[in-house]
Amino acid sequence: MPLSCSSRPEKSLLQIVGLDALESEAVVQGVTYWTELCGMRTFPSREELSPRGMAPFLRHVVLIRILDGGADFEYRIVGDAHVQAHRMDFRGLRLRQIEDQTPSYGRETRATYEHVRTTTHPFAVRGWVGKEQRQSRYSFHESAFLPLGPDAATVDHILVITCYTPL
Repeated sequence: MPLSCSSRPEKSLLQIVGLDALESEAVVQGVTYWTELCGMRTFPSREELSPRGMAPFLRHVVLIRILDGGADFEYRIVGDAHVQAHRMDFRGLRLRQIEDQTPSYGRETRATYEHVRTTTHPFAVRGWVGKEQRQSRYSFHESAFLPLGPDAATVDHILVITCYTPL
C-alpha cells in the first residue's frame, strides 16, 4: 500500500520494515542523519545530535531518555507532528503515565523501546490505522526507532522519527 494512502482498512495493521525500505522523506532524512553520525560505530551518542542537523525533519522527532535501565522512558523532545497526530504533547511525561491512561498503546510502545534498548539495533515500522481506531487523526504512519548511547553496549536514548498521513 503506498505511503500516500488515505483510506482506512477495517483493522489496524503494523509491518516491520528494514531501514532501506522506508519511504517517508522526513524519516529517510532522519535515518540518513543518524547513519552519518554513526560513522564506523554501532550508534552515535545523544550529545552528537543537533537541532541544526535535524532541522529538515525536527517536527517529526521524539527523543526518549531511558531511565533506570529500562524501568521507564521519559519523553524529552516531542515534535509538533506528534502533538498534532496524538492531540497531546508527551514532553516531560514518562511512559508509565501513558500506560496508565492507554494500556494497550503503552504495552506496544514499551515493547518497541525495549527492543531497541536491549538489541542495540535500529528498528522501523509502518502501519495503517483501522476503522476500529475511531479517534485517530491519521490513517498511516512510518517510524524509525534509532538507538543512541555512550558506547556500543549501552543505549541511553532513543531517537524516533515518524511521519503521519492525516485523515
